[in-house]
Amino acid sequence: MDSSAFNEDIARVAAAIRDAGPALDPARTAARYFADDLRKVMPEIDEVIVGRVLLYAAAYAGVMAADGRDAVTIGNVFTLAGIDMAAEIVEEP
Repeated sequence: MDSSAFNEDIARVAAAIRDAGPALDPARTAARYFADDLRKVMPEIDEVIVGRVLLYAAAYAGVMAADGRDAVTIGNVFTLAGIDMAAEIVEEP
């Protein structure tokens, strides 16, 4: 996904969030818990960078869903990408 497509996806997501109003309140609550949990387990993280990564991941998940991939496959993609990027953390002894 190039940066212009990413920016377009983010703009669409932001508009959908604004348009949804209170319908997204349960998701907003879950998102706050998730963000707070990330802050607790990784206090050294740069929140802006993590926020941008999460936005990109959300846009990418939307693209994969639009392409017909199921939730398990999308979850596997993110899990494997995380393992690839954090290999030193998850390497077996």
